[in-house]
Amino acid sequence: MKSRTALVADIGGTNARFAISDIDELTIEHFAAFRCDMFPSLQAAIKAYLDCIPHRPSIAGFAIAGPVTEETVHMTNLPWSFSRKDLCQASGAKYVHLVNDFEALALSLPFLGPHDLRKIGGGDPVDRAPKVVLGPGTGLGVAGLVFSPSGWIAIPSEGGHISFAAEDADELSLIKLIAKDEKHVSAERLISGPGLVRIYQALAETRGVAVGPASAPEIVEQALHGEDRLALEALGYLERWLGRFAGDMALVYSARGGVYLGGGIPARVFDPSEVTAFRLAFFHREFQSKGRLSSFLEPTPIFVINALDAGLRGAAVALSQAEFLS
Repeated sequence: MKSRTALVADIGGTNARFAISDIDELTIEHFAAFRCDMFPSLQAAIKAYLDCIPHRPSIAGFAIAGPVTEETVHMTNLPWSFSRKDLCQASGAKYVHLVNDFEALALSLPFLGPHDLRKIGGGDPVDRAPKVVLGPGTGLGVAGLVFSPSGWIAIPSEGGHISFAAEDADELSLIKLIAKDEKHVSAERLISGPGLVRIYQALAETRGVAVGPASAPEIVEQALHGEDRLALEALGYLERWLGRFAGDMALVYSARGGVYLGGGIPARVFDPSEVTAFRLAFFHREFQSKGRLSSFLEPTPIFVINALDAGLRGAAVALSQAEFLS
């Protein structure tokens, strides 16, 4: 059978990853990653990548951070918009397939091996039980994966935009300070890289501490290295709230097949060289604290996705299943 080679891309709010893939073998070659803020558009990023490689595949699959249901796609956390026609012209492909980035991550799950994952809790996955993948980065993505007679089916969502509920007076006062005049506080507003910055700044304001501008990666590193108690406290809030949100999503999908944490933040803060049992305990306590359903969640396995190319593999899976290729 002739191999089907494609351009695949995983476009987030911060990084744009590209590769060439045999979508039947799910190979990843010519991997490259760029910061999105280096380019005025996705089309420019595509051109920069293709200028570096000798391939010009006739098909392409893009995993996009945001809804991909309309003809013109507007990325949620990036000022980029484009149509499939725009991407065909930029890539030279005859056909372009678009999928939500966390839908692509969900599709990659059955193809991830032990070296791609790091288990941080729970028991063993139940065979063919639903799975859920979620993760904070520039935004907060969520998708499910369910088994059917025809194989695994990804369930995309915009679950990161659900309303966030405070559980005590301290949380409520902090969230009010972060929200200010906004009418809606979503989970993504708090459980994300920008959310970590908001938490850090709000804590500084409540403590009467003057802090300079700091990015999410800087706050994470200061917290992990014990350089800033305020950063450590802010990261603690994010870890607890991530655990709470992950537990909610595990209930929504009945995810006895596992909860999978994607994105750059979990991979860094739950790195085995950095994470402590004490800090993981906060995450697990919030994950399982679901009243009468706490015992239901206790055996649910939780994994961190280490593989940088998981989204690319998922884009290749989505493309291989596209109707035009069947």
